[in-house]
Amino acid sequence: MSIFNKKEKKLRKELNKKNAAFCRESVKELEELYDELKSSYEGIDIMDEFRQFSEEAAQRLSAEDNEKLEYFIAKFRKIDKCARDAVRDVHDVLRNNRKRLKEALQDEKG
Repeated sequence: MSIFNKKEKKLRKELNKKNAAFCRESVKELEELYDELKSSYEGIDIMDEFRQFSEEAAQRLSAEDNEKLEYFIAKFRKIDKCARDAVRDVHDVLRNNRKRLKEALQDEKG
């Protein structure tokens, strides 16, 4: 019986090491993705400027063109919301993977 237990412990130790290594790698990649996505989103945050421009332009446009402009503004708001949600979601996944990494490191030690 003791041979089986030693082999099992050795196998468990190897699996814990591999799991921790995979978790480290995934956290590293997610951190890079999150930083890149967040900086890109913050770098193109022009919704306030676009709203101001559209208000100024609306005074000079016809009613039909104003409707088109409002249509595009609504679409831009949806795009902005999707981008904001993507940044938030990647941050959530990163946070969850950091928790998994802590657990994997504890399993590796214990």
